[in-house]
Amino acid sequence: MAIRSIMTTYLGNGGGEGALRMALQMARKYDAWITAVLWQAPNPMRNRPGSFFTREIDRVLDQAEAEFFQQRQQTFTASVTEAGLQDRAEFVEIKGRNGNGIAQAAAGHDVVVMGSAPTGPRTSDFATRPDVVALRSGRPVLIVPPEYDAPTIVESAVVAWDGKRASARALADAMHILGTKDRVTLLGVGADLGPDYGQDVLRLLSRHGIDADLAVRPAGPGGIGRTILDACAELRAGQLVMGAYEHSKFSEDLLGGVTRDILETATLPVLMSH
Repeated sequence: MAIRSIMTTYLGNGGGEGALRMALQMARKYDAWITAVLWQAPNPMRNRPGSFFTREIDRVLDQAEAEFFQQRQQTFTASVTEAGLQDRAEFVEIKGRNGNGIAQAAAGHDVVVMGSAPTGPRTSDFATRPDVVALRSGRPVLIVPPEYDAPTIVESAVVAWDGKRASARALADAMHILGTKDRVTLLGVGADLGPDYGQDVLRLLSRHGIDADLAVRPAGPGGIGRTILDACAELRAGQLVMGAYEHSKFSEDLLGGVTRDILETATLPVLMSH
């Protein structure tokens, strides 16, 4: 199945310029539609008691939100026009008091391209985090670091493989992307993986016409997440494919884990599925 519909998000920081650039590159490569989804976190001023919330304040807030929408829409329109994609692009605003609509909208697209977790008071809603969108939507989410500025898609990918459910789901979700890459590497991390490690996955990829190599690395002192990212740098990967939260998100947020480590430190786009 080919990619035909790409969703990107516009939040308080526009979803990240790197994410929009990547979404446009993918739309051109796959001849796909691109949809930008805007959601604005409610201004906390609207929660103040009625005696403090005057009609004039309401008018000012409405105007600010309308200007925010217009600015983002104009930026998106200019970007898709420059890329020659104006006939396959749309801009949609999601209403609601929380960002759950982002995950709901994602279900109607092949892949979601988002910037790293947004910051700032207007984009602090938990539901707009890209890892949460991956958890709730059932769709793969390509998370692009804000500083990522490759002028074209780097056609090499690393698939982090541990044989568990989340990595199997990520592999399946990424198959139509991996099939377009010049180089694919299956990466295992551990000291005792055995001589047959990953051979069944390599065979599956081969049956899909994907010629992949196997790389095995021992876990380094920085942990599995650091080892994966170091291997990506060594292999000059343009994209990392991995499962999100094999353990619960709560335990990873509380105790740390591979998903969180990579989300916080990755310098290349990461395709996550759950």
